[in-house]
Amino acid sequence: MNLPWDILSDILIRLPLKSLARFRCVNQSWSNQLKCPKFLKARNDYAVEMGKFNLMFHNHNDVYTFSYDSSLSTCEELSHVEYFDKSNKKQIEVLGCCNGLVLLRHIYMLNDTSLSFVLILWNPTTNECKRLPNPPVGKQVKDRNYVEYGFGYDEQIEDFKVVHLTEAFHGRWSHCEVYVYTLKGNSWTGVDEVDIDGLYYPRIIDMGRWPVNGAFHWIAQMERSDFLHSFFLLRFEFETDDLDAVPLPDFDENAIVCLCVLGGSLCCFCYNTEVMGVWELKDNREDKASWTKLFTIELREHFGEVSSYMPLQFLKNGKIVLGIVLADRCLHIGLYDPKHSTFETINSHDESLRGCALITSVYVESLFSLGTGTYLGKIQWEASEEEDLIDSSEEDNEDGNTGGGGGRRIKN
Repeated sequence: MNLPWDILSDILIRLPLKSLARFRCVNQSWSNQLKCPKFLKARNDYAVEMGKFNLMFHNHNDVYTFSYDSSLSTCEELSHVEYFDKSNKKQIEVLGCCNGLVLLRHIYMLNDTSLSFVLILWNPTTNECKRLPNPPVGKQVKDRNYVEYGFGYDEQIEDFKVVHLTEAFHGRWSHCEVYVYTLKGNSWTGVDEVDIDGLYYPRIIDMGRWPVNGAFHWIAQMERSDFLHSFFLLRFEFETDDLDAVPLPDFDENAIVCLCVLGGSLCCFCYNTEVMGVWELKDNREDKASWTKLFTIELREHFGEVSSYMPLQFLKNGKIVLGIVLADRCLHIGLYDPKHSTFETINSHDESLRGCALITSVYVESLFSLGTGTYLGKIQWEASEEEDLIDSSEEDNEDGNTGGGGGRRIKN
C-alpha cells in the first residue's frame, strides 16, 4: 500500500524501538524518514504521553538502567555501564536527560588540587556517545568556579543544547557567565551575564535536570532587595537563551529543598526526617509564580528510617513511582498512593546499588543518532594531561563535594 508518510508516521511512532531499527533497512527512503529528528521527537512525545519510561541510577563509578512496565508494575535491569577504573580519583555524574539522550561528565582527580573532566552525550538505548569540547571556561582561571550544567532541546532550530553557568568574581562582586553548546554546531557561545551573589544549588538532583516547557531550572541564591527569599529558581529558556528568576514557595527554614519533574511539571519537594511535601509550579512567570501543594508523605510512618528519596514519575492511576534508600543503604523502587497513603515495593536492589536516591533519574528510550558511530567505553572516558584543568577547591560546593551529596538547606 502506498500510504502518505504522515499516516505511516502516525502508525510507526506506536511501535517498539527494535521494530523501528529493523524498518530502517526497508529502503533508503524509510531509513531517512525514521532517522529524521522530527519523527524521533514525535515518537519521544508519544512515549511520554503513553507513560512509557525507563529508570537510571548512577553511583560513584557505574550507571545502571532499568525498564519499567507500568501495566505490570515491574522494574527490571536493562544495562550496567561499569567504569573500568574503580579508584576514588574518578567518578561519573549524570547532568541531564532530554529526548532519550543523557549528558554525562567524568571527573578525574589528577592530584590533590587539580582535576580534569570530560563531557559526553550518550544514548543509553543504542550506547552511542559523543564527546563534547570543553566550554571556554574550562581552563584554569583564578577566582572562577564551575557552577552548573543544563541540557535541553530548542524547538525552533530543532537542535539539542547544553548550557553551562560559571560564577566569576570581580573584586568583591560576582556575576554569572553563560555559555551554550549546540549539537549541530559542535561549539560553545557566550550568550549572557547575570549579576549574582553566590550561586548555590543542590548539585546532584538529577530529576531537577529535566527541561520543563522548554526551560531548565536550578535552585540558586541572590541577595536582591526585590526578592523576598534569598533562594529562588534560576531559569534558562533554550529558545531565547535568556535567564530569569522565579520565587520559591515558603518552606520550613530547616527543611532540605530539591527539584524534580512529575507529570511534565516542575516540582519542588522539601523534607526532614519525619515528613516530605511536594509542590507543583503552576505558573512560572517571573512576576507571578504559583505553587500548589500536591501531597505530603509521613516518611517515618511508612518507611521507618529513610536515608534519601526521589519522586520519579506520576502514573495514570494516580500513584507515584519513588526511589528510596532506607536503613539498609540500598536502592528501593516503589509505588506510593497519595489518595490512600499506601506504599508497595516494586524492586529492592542488592548492595551493588548503594548510594543516594537523589541520583535516580527517568529517561525515555530513543533511536536518535549522534552521528559518531562510537560507543561508550574506555576511550570515551579517558582524559589526558593536556585536558583543561580546574582547581578542585573551586569545583567543590560548600559541603566539599564534587557532585556528591543531596539538597542544600535553605533558609528564607
